Amino acid sequence: MGLFDRFRKSVIETEENQELTAEEDSLEAKEAVAKREALAQEAADRERKTQPEPPTTDNQWDEPIDDAEDPFAAPASAKERKIAERRRAASAAEQPEPPTMEDLQSTTGRELVGTSRPGFTVDLGDDSKDRRGRVIKAGKALEAILEELEIELMSADMGHAAVTELISTIRMHLVGARIQRKANVEEVVERAIRRSIISLLEVGYWDFDATVKAQAAKETPVVVMMVGVNGTGKTTTSAKIAKRLSDQGHEVVLAAADTFRAGAIDQLAAHADRLGIRCIRSQRGGDSAAVARDAIESAKAKGDDVVIIDTAGRMQNKSNLMEELRKVHRVTKPHLVIFVADALAGNDAVTQATEFQRMLSFDGAALCKLDTDARGGAALSIAHATGRPIVLAGVGQGYDDLTPFDPQRLIDDILSA
Repeated sequence: MGLFDRFRKSVIETEENQELTAEEDSLEAKEAVAKREALAQEAADRERKTQPEPPTTDNQWDEPIDDAEDPFAAPASAKERKIAERRRAASAAEQPEPPTMEDLQSTTGRELVGTSRPGFTVDLGDDSKDRRGRVIKAGKALEAILEELEIELMSADMGHAAVTELISTIRMHLVGARIQRKANVEEVVERAIRRSIISLLEVGYWDFDATVKAQAAKETPVVVMMVGVNGTGKTTTSAKIAKRLSDQGHEVVLAAADTFRAGAIDQLAAHADRLGIRCIRSQRGGDSAAVARDAIESAKAKGDDVVIIDTAGRMQNKSNLMEELRKVHRVTKPHLVIFVADALAGNDAVTQATEFQRMLSFDGAALCKLDTDARGGAALSIAHATGRPIVLAGVGQGYDDLTPFDPQRLIDDILSA
């Protein structure tokens, strides 16, 4: 029996006992409407008091790093370095406000093709009716149903913070809501919850394929930088993206900028050979920024229109290693930064994404291993915690097993489990 099979049974039993809804214009209905207004006011007050900081952007990547100079800059005297430093400081002071995801811009200010949404929404759609219907009541019956939903979502690896906000939002929109007299209450509530969860995954969503195509029409090469912690599947995902874009008619170059591990260089090169795609690499221990820049220059020279940079896995709590990624970002100015997460990691993936976003901003996430027995709650929590959407999903081991992220499919998997 899936989550909503159990959920629907609870709602039916509750409604049969006339505990969930009240007749319009009854005292209970009026109390529910008043409660709805009070919950909305409380939510507005909380939002004003806990206004979140805007998502981090390009400035964060470009903070000066003393020990990470551009390897392509010409040698400078002490005097020239001082002058350059003053110019950088003046430029930083004059920099405009960073773009937010609401503007659908990348970490380097490029346009992201998609539709931005404001956050959780609960829409009763055609089920709602302003007059002569029934009103959903507040009280123990509704709380018992929401508590059951909360437990089920947390068992699906959805983080506590995301679950808490989702349940609060659902409660605020259900209490006092008017529904048609002939509507099945369990179906109304189920549809509302599905819509609310999907809306979470669609906040700030942008289309990966359409964005690459749009950017390639403006300038080439389009640079895609892959980031994430160790062992999440960045190299394989880089190869899958290369195959996907190549099938769409793009000329793709892979950059083996994970110079920390010789195996990673060989692995990416092997993928490139199988796919018939060029791979720019160096020896183990080489400068990853130099490799990335070489790949871009090579793509320009040969007319290739996409460069995918596979970077080394970095533990999000190792600031010195994260600085190397900033260096690659500063040198290449990528059009897109994709964080690769492992669905099997559950809440660990959420922690990694949150810390990564705090230190080095990304534009969207690719969630791997969704074909396994992972419950999928990590996707919900990553989107909630970082304000960045899941844009790609790994659903198998083959090169073609990478698809645009489908919120509806994930919700079906979670709620039917």
